[in-house]
Amino acid sequence: MKSNKIRLLLPLWMLSVVMACVTVNVYFPAKEVEKKAGDIVDDIRKLQPTPPKTPPAPQSSNEYFRATIRLNRLAYAQQDSSPIINNLKQQIRDRFPRLEPLFQKGAVGEGRNGFLEMRDVAGLSAAERNEVKALVDAENRDRRSLYQEVAKSMSITPDQIGRVQRIFAEKWQNSAGPGWWIQRDDGQWVKK
Repeated sequence: MKSNKIRLLLPLWMLSVVMACVTVNVYFPAKEVEKKAGDIVDDIRKLQPTPPKTPPAPQSSNEYFRATIRLNRLAYAQQDSSPIINNLKQQIRDRFPRLEPLFQKGAVGEGRNGFLEMRDVAGLSAAERNEVKALVDAENRDRRSLYQEVAKSMSITPDQIGRVQRIFAEKWQNSAGPGWWIQRDDGQWVKK
């Protein structure tokens, strides 16, 4: 009698074990993050592509309707839904003119993790080093918040923020000017 119960319950138990081992894959919207990161970095560093040409005036009401929908989609896609992201972008944009000469001197560089790093500050006075450190700290604090807010706005879980950072790191490095230091994935620093 007991062995019959075991024979009946064993397959159910095995099925429950198999079902418990199912792995759930979390979707990460890499293309969307790349697009958003590219738009944000380009906007901050003013590397905007030439605006699209204005479409010709529609000839019929049907064409007018389709053109209106396209323009509304474009306008919606270009606006950030988060005032926090817009505020962080503005802070980073406002700081950039003070950081740009430091990039050119090699005092700071674009790290592989999406943050700035102090590099060659030996030729700077103690006061200048302190100013560079304060700028780098403020920039990295805002970038960290930006990555978190972008992830939040795209419903990306906190454990995926590292992926968002790496995507932004690539965009920051791609937007670096000639002669700026960037850190490769292997940790080595090279001039762009």
